[in-house]
Amino acid sequence: MRRIIGKINPEDKNVHIWGAGFSGLILGYYLKDQGYNITIHEKSNRVGGKIQTKKSGTGLVEKAANALYLNQDGLDLLRELKLEPLPASKKLKRFIMLNGKPKRPFQFGLFSKAARNVYKKPPLVTDGLTVADFFRPLMGEENLKNYISPVLGGIYAVPAEQLHFKSIFPQVGKKAQFDSYWSFFKMMFSDYKAKPKLEIGGTISFDGGMQTLINRLAEVLKNDIKLNSKDHLKLRGNTIICTDAINAAELLKEYRPELSAELSRIQYRELSSTTIFLKREIKSLSKSFGVLIPKDNGYHSIGILNNKAIFPSNNENVTTYTLISPKNLTKDEVIQDLSLLNPEITIQDVDHIETTYWDKGLPIYDLHLFLSVKKMHQLAIKETNLAIFGNYVAGISLREMITAAKNFSRNPLDYSEN
Repeated sequence: MRRIIGKINPEDKNVHIWGAGFSGLILGYYLKDQGYNITIHEKSNRVGGKIQTKKSGTGLVEKAANALYLNQDGLDLLRELKLEPLPASKKLKRFIMLNGKPKRPFQFGLFSKAARNVYKKPPLVTDGLTVADFFRPLMGEENLKNYISPVLGGIYAVPAEQLHFKSIFPQVGKKAQFDSYWSFFKMMFSDYKAKPKLEIGGTISFDGGMQTLINRLAEVLKNDIKLNSKDHLKLRGNTIICTDAINAAELLKEYRPELSAELSRIQYRELSSTTIFLKREIKSLSKSFGVLIPKDNGYHSIGILNNKAIFPSNNENVTTYTLISPKNLTKDEVIQDLSLLNPEITIQDVDHIETTYWDKGLPIYDLHLFLSVKKMHQLAIKETNLAIFGNYVAGISLREMITAAKNFSRNPLDYSEN
C-alpha cells in the first residue's frame, strides 16, 4: 500500500501540515504546487527532521540520509527546484564482511546454491511471511545470514527475520504463490525494465550535502512554515500529520483513538550514525562504497560508508567514514570497529568523531507495521479531511516518499490501489 493514509478535500484549499521533516516539506511542496494554501507547524527551531548536514571544522557530517537514489519523480523534483545533482562515483566496489574480511558479495557458493534451487516452488505468500521465510529454501541459512540480511539491513537496519515480505516487495501485490523462484525473479526484472531510463540515475547528493535539498524546499515554503510552533492540533479543515508514528499517535489520541492505537503499535529501531575523520585511509575499503556487516561478526556496526570515495568533491582533503549501528557507539567502539579493518589504526589517527543517536531511528518494516498500516487505510476510507504521512506509510526511502507525495497532491481522493 504505497499510498498516504487518508484523504483531504480538494475543494478546501487550506491545508495544515504537522511536522516539517522531509515528509512534511515534500508534501507541502507538491500541495502548494497544486494551488493549496499550506501552513506547516513545526515544534522545533529547524526543518528537515533527521536529515541534517553539519559543517564541522574538519568536514561535512551527514547526520542521517547521506544520499538520494533517484527515480523519475526525484529527477523531475530536482529540475523543478533547480538543484544540480552530485552523482556518486561510478564503479565503486561494494563489500560484505565475510570471514573477517571485506569481500565482493557475488561469491561462487552463493550462485551455486541459488542455481540449484531456482526452480523450487517458494513458500506461500501470506501476510505473516518474512523475507527470511521466503528466501531460506533458495539460499540456505548461511547465505541468508551472510548476504540477504546485511544487504537489506543496509536499507531497513534489521535482519531478514524481522522484515515483512509483502512490505519489502510490494510488487507481489495479491499474488499468493509463485511457480518457482525463477518466476519471482522474472517478475522483479520485468518491473525494473518497465521503469523509465533516467538521464541521470543512481545515487546522488548535492554540493554541500543533503542539507542543500532541505534548504531549497524550505526556501520555497519559507512563508508557509511556523517554527517553534506552540499550536495545538485541531481537526478543522484539511489536516495532515507528518510526524513519526509515536508522535502521530499522541496527536490523534483525543480525536481518532482507533488510528492512534494502530500508530502506537508501530515499532522503531534505535540507530546511530558516526562520522569519523582519519589521518590515514583504511586500505581494505579503498575505492569502495563501503562494507555491509552481518551480525555476530564482532563489530558494533552494521555498515561502514567510505564518504570520500562516494562523494569526493564533498570530502576534499579529508579521509572520512560513517559507521551505522543499532546502538549509541562510544569512541572506543568506533576505534575497535575500524581497527578490525586496519589493525594499525589507533586513537592518534583520529581528527574528529561525531555521533548522532536516535532512540526512534527507523520504523521496523515487520508484520506489526504491515497490519497497522493496513488497518489505518481501512479506518481512513471514511476520512474526508485527514491524512497521515511518513516513512512508515508509503515506503522507507526518500524517493518512495517523493512519489507518494506527488501522487497524493494530484489526486488525494484516489484509493483505487487499496
